[in-house]
Amino acid sequence: MKNVNFYLLILVGFILLSFQFHQKNEVDDFDKELKLRELISKTQTLELPIFLDVYQEEKSAKLIGLDKLLKMNIESMDDGNDLIPVLGILPDTSNYFTFLAYGVGDILYPIFTTFDKEGNLIENKVLCLYENMFVFEEVNTSYETNTVNISKADRGTEITLLSIAKGQRYREFESNTENTNLTDSLFCQQVIQTGFLDENGKVIFDDKIIEDCR
Repeated sequence: MKNVNFYLLILVGFILLSFQFHQKNEVDDFDKELKLRELISKTQTLELPIFLDVYQEEKSAKLIGLDKLLKMNIESMDDGNDLIPVLGILPDTSNYFTFLAYGVGDILYPIFTTFDKEGNLIENKVLCLYENMFVFEEVNTSYETNTVNISKADRGTEITLLSIAKGQRYREFESNTENTNLTDSLFCQQVIQTGFLDENGKVIFDDKIIEDCR
């Protein structure tokens, strides 16, 4: 009889814990949806096409608290101030909401942050090419650009990334040769990558095209 009571207590405890966990998940989901609606009310619906340059600050971006909704979805995110400027949300997204935001660092790099209608994170995707950004340790760059173009196409919201760098690259000194002088070479590199936002809110990128643009 004692064994029966012991297992009965374990079963009841398990049921109570499961019920509490279920209630907590329902509250969390409700909070996410409320936060999502709040963020949408604080920003604007964007008009396509949109052209962005990562080296130029976008004055119309606003801090609306997007990081708080991300923290509800990503437990490992550190607490801190809201440092995610938001330009707005993309139009014509029936199954999800996509925020066009900026990651802040040495440059401003665009990000698609996409949630389903309940506020659950689908994807947080950086829209930027890195090939021509600080690639060479010894370089004198005469021209550099890194742009993002977002437009409407048959397959959905189309993304075109372009990076161009021109300048002079210095070769490393080779001590085991008779050449005691540093030599240099001119370079011009262009990188293009296209992609689109699919019906599930995921960014699908095509292969990169890297070309010598001299």
